[in-house]
Amino acid sequence: MTQVTDTGRVRSVTGPNITIEYERVDQEILNRLTRLTRLGFGVLNSLILLRYFLKMMGANPANPFALLINSTTDPFLSMFKGLIQTLTYRGIVFEFTDLIAIVVFGMIGWIIVQLLRIMFARSK
Repeated sequence: MTQVTDTGRVRSVTGPNITIEYERVDQEILNRLTRLTRLGFGVLNSLILLRYFLKMMGANPANPFALLINSTTDPFLSMFKGLIQTLTYRGIVFEFTDLIAIVVFGMIGWIIVQLLRIMFARSK
C-alpha cells in the first residue's frame, strides 16, 4: 500500500520511501511542446511564403493547388488585408502583407516558445 505526499514522493506504508522523478518527464513534455510549436508556425510560414511566390509568379488562381494554398492561408492573413496596398504588374501580384504576416507569425511562435521555457523549464 502506498501514499503520495505533498512533496511528490510516494511513501510506502509498509516499506521504505520511493522517490519518483517527475522533473525529467516535465522537461520531455516541455521539449515536445516547444518543437510542436516551432513546427506549427514553421508550416504556417512556409504555406504563406508559398502563397506569396505563387502570386508573384502569376500562378493561375483557379488551379486546385493554388486554391488549396489560398484557402488554407486566408484565415491567417485576413487580419493583414488592407494594411499595405497590393501591387500588380501584368498579372503578377506582390502582396507584401504576406511577408509582414510571416514576420509577425514568426515572432508570435518565438514568443510562445520563450514563454513556455520561462514558465515551465527547471533551473539547474
